[in-house]
This record gives sequence, structure tokens and C-alpha cells, in this order.
Amino acid sequence: MGSNWLLVNEGAAVLKRNGKIFISYSASATDYNYCMGLLWADEDSDLLDPASWSKAEQPVFKTNEETGQYGPGHNSFTVSEDGKHDVLIYHARNYKEIEGDPLWDPNRHARAKVFTWNGDGFPNFGIPEADSK
Repeated sequence: MGSNWLLVNEGAAVLKRNGKIFISYSASATDYNYCMGLLWADEDSDLLDPASWSKAEQPVFKTNEETGQYGPGHNSFTVSEDGKHDVLIYHARNYKEIEGDPLWDPNRHARAKVFTWNGDGFPNFGIPEADSK
């Protein structure tokens, strides 16, 4: 069985905003199913207590066929040079089908994307943007 079938939970990154602690992580498999999940807790809660945490039921950043981006994840966060925008740094492929074990495919290239915040105080990563032509 190839790594396509492995359950992946890795690459955690933390955001602190709007009274909450958010932990994004990469999940699923290492092919086009690779995606980002999200955990959150109130910043004043006992962060060592599993009951303090909630988990998004669906991926918060995933493959997008229309933009040709597959398996986005393994992210981190930074801010724009002017300090005005939050930036998601992640990797993805620009093709779906992979020959051999997807874990060893060398084409998960780094990308950067500005993201916003929803009215409920949660991050909105949107969709992976198409590669520039």
C-alpha cells in the first residue's frame, strides 16, 4: 500500500487572534487529498485540556480543480512587508495525477497567499490561487 492510503496529520502552525488560538495542520494523504484542517480554543481556556479544543468538520484549504492546484498544505503564516496583510505560505502541485509514491514527488512548490478574517473571527484562507502564466 502506497502513502496515498496513509492518514496524515502534520505541519501544525499557530495563529492567535480575536481571543482564540488557532492551529492549522495538514491532513489526509500526500496526494491531491492533502489539505489543511483547523483546531481552535479560547485563548483563556486550559490549552492542555482536550475538551477546550474544537475541530473544523471539513478542510479549511483544499484542492481546487478550477485553479489547477492540488494537495495544498504544510503551511506557515507571516505578514506582508507593510504589516497590513496576513499571508499563508504553503505548498501545492499544479497537477493531480502522480506517478509512484506521492510523498516522493518533487513538485510540491512553495506558494504565498494573502488571507482574510471572517466576521466571526475565524481565518478565511479562501482557495489556492492558480499559478501565474
